[in-house]
Amino acid sequence: MKKLYIFILLVCTSHNIKAQDDPDLLGTWYLHYIESNGNIVYVPSNGNSSIVQPSIIFSNLVTDPLEHNIEGDGMCNNFFAHYELPGNDTVTIPIWSTTLIFCDEANSGDSSLEQIEQYELLYFGILFDTSTTTTFNYTIDTTNNILMMVDSQGEKLVYGKQILSTKDNEVFSKNIQLYPNPAQKELFITGISINTKTSYSIYNLIGNTIISNKQLIEKRIDVHSLKAGTYFLKVSQNGNTSVKKFIKQ
Repeated sequence: MKKLYIFILLVCTSHNIKAQDDPDLLGTWYLHYIESNGNIVYVPSNGNSSIVQPSIIFSNLVTDPLEHNIEGDGMCNNFFAHYELPGNDTVTIPIWSTTLIFCDEANSGDSSLEQIEQYELLYFGILFDTSTTTTFNYTIDTTNNILMMVDSQGEKLVYGKQILSTKDNEVFSKNIQLYPNPAQKELFITGISINTKTSYSIYNLIGNTIISNKQLIEKRIDVHSLKAGTYFLKVSQNGNTSVKKFIKQ
């Protein structure tokens, strides 16, 4: 009987620990890009004041699953949800709701607005999987203020604490190219002028940080020590960010 009591106490204690807030997760995160089916898709730029930057806000945990402790924006719609932290850097979203305004202007035939509407549908389709409770593994890079959420299908939502200048960021990202790819010893970067504010990070496929926020001194990176596999290189400069996939042989 004493052993049973101790076991129940340990289970309850473990549950309480897992139910605690993650202080690094709390607050507002702005969507920087989506990786879907191996493609990185940045938030589309627009000149319409009614279109907002996609975001998600995590508030303190609540015990009632019907209470909202998540809110945020798509491109045109708002959403509200409940989240739980079952442990092991995992977040689940069992209940959610969204407004149904959509981007009405997209019906006007404006291709940019249609793109915005499609982006919101992609964002909500990953964040709120209608077939099941959405579960994400998440990692937080506290140095660069980056939140990466990866679902069971490998779809990724990458957020930051700062709003990106989408037009400048699109140009910055398109200009950057990597070669050779696949790479064996060195990875060369073209399309940017390096300055003292140019940094890079390398992540593996599941979002773990291999190299974090290291200053980029020249247009080549030594990758010979990396294990063979697929990686993501994030280059940051003056508030702009580019993420490129590369293969290490």
